[in-house]
Amino acid sequence: MRCLLPLLALCTVFAADVAPKTGGPDPIPATGPGSKPLRIFLRSGPKSHGPGDHDHPAFLRDWVPLLKERGAQVNGGDTFPTAAQLAETDVLIIHRQVGGNFKPEERATIDAYAKRGGGFVVIHAGAVAGGGASDDYYRDLLGGSWRQKVTKWREGPMQLNFVDREHPITKGVADFGMKDEIYYDLDMLPGIHSLATAPTPKKKGDGFEAQTQIWTYEKEGAQRAFVFIPGHTYVNFSRPDVQTLLLRGIAWAGRKPVETLTK
Repeated sequence: MRCLLPLLALCTVFAADVAPKTGGPDPIPATGPGSKPLRIFLRSGPKSHGPGDHDHPAFLRDWVPLLKERGAQVNGGDTFPTAAQLAETDVLIIHRQVGGNFKPEERATIDAYAKRGGGFVVIHAGAVAGGGASDDYYRDLLGGSWRQKVTKWREGPMQLNFVDREHPITKGVADFGMKDEIYYDLDMLPGIHSLATAPTPKKKGDGFEAQTQIWTYEKEGAQRAFVFIPGHTYVNFSRPDVQTLLLRGIAWAGRKPVETLTK
């Protein structure tokens, strides 16, 4: 037995010497020990409606620690992120009034971020741009957006009905109703993937026309976007179903497993 030990050691060294080289470091897993945290920038804004509605400062105050508690690295505020900040960002959350209004230099920063595969999560009035070319630009970035003088809104009871129940973001979430606000007659590209619809005031036969309120959009080789039209009434962000959808959507936009932030 002792005479075999040197031979075994020699075989071990030889095997290690001829093992194929990978050409780089081992890949870092999306979750678990050694994984990189999801890097988020939360673009907020001032409160823009009455009590309990469009409370963007409250969302910033509550969701930055909520996301950090789930292991994310979070930055944000009312100011537009710099190019350096977006270079260190996986997901840009836009939750503010007229979130698609970008200055020319801001649009250049957004373009660079989108082209390198950055993720967008856009909530409620964050899906609105200022009009004309701004509408077109924002629609092409997110797959759909508010169209000035075309899109309409209805505030009050709404019903979310899921049209894709197998998508990682929506799986296991039941249809639900709440008091909030829908947008309808949005300007949508054919390439969006609808996750949930809501009935609108538009008549269709004996009922009302359903239109998409939650969707995903991917541009090959570039950005990912998750758009969540509800979010008018702040208390709804404390609902477990709303939180689940948003947390999963943020992880999906950042190209992480959807359970990354919900464990």
